Amino acid sequence: MINMRVFLLCSLVLMICTTNTVLGQDKTDSNLENFEELQFRLWTGYSFNSVYLLGKTKNTISKIIGIGFKRHIRNYESGAKLYYTADVIPFVEYEYPKRDDGDNFHFAKGFGISPIGFQLMNSITPQVSYSMSISGSFIIMDNTFPTDKGRKLNFTFDPSFALNTKLNSNLSLNLGYKFHHISNAQTGKENPGIDSNFLFLSLIFK
Repeated sequence: MINMRVFLLCSLVLMICTTNTVLGQDKTDSNLENFEELQFRLWTGYSFNSVYLLGKTKNTISKIIGIGFKRHIRNYESGAKLYYTADVIPFVEYEYPKRDDGDNFHFAKGFGISPIGFQLMNSITPQVSYSMSISGSFIIMDNTFPTDKGRKLNFTFDPSFALNTKLNSNLSLNLGYKFHHISNAQTGKENPGIDSNFLFLSLIFK
């Protein structure tokens, strides 16, 4: 457990340092005025069921927790703002029917990192805005998943939509929907995958 915590902490620090270097912008550019400070976020999601779409494992309950940051990288003439996002995922859990065991339900837990993501945000009122996001992750499960011919290492992508409310100058609350796909990307002997419908809640703070 200590090694996992060290890994997650080092991953987050590395992502912040890399972002400061790779995504550094010249704030004197007229298109890059009024940039916001680096913001941190804590979020959690719950999916009551999975869908049969890209993933082929149905009737799955999913839970996830993430912590990370978002960095303002571009303004648009329309008023929209683009952010780079990155997260560590200290906890993800699936309760799913395992086909190798006659569809009896099993639990699988994992952790991972989401090194790259983008969020486009636009205001509705001074206090309320909406956002569209997408990110990708590497997830390490505690066992081969979701079948015995799957893999411990899996990959995700997760487009999402959220409504955002400013609670004060330093704190915002986001509530939204996230389509979350996880699979081994055909690197295992079997790749049924899982598509979760996450309802998620985020706290954003400076």
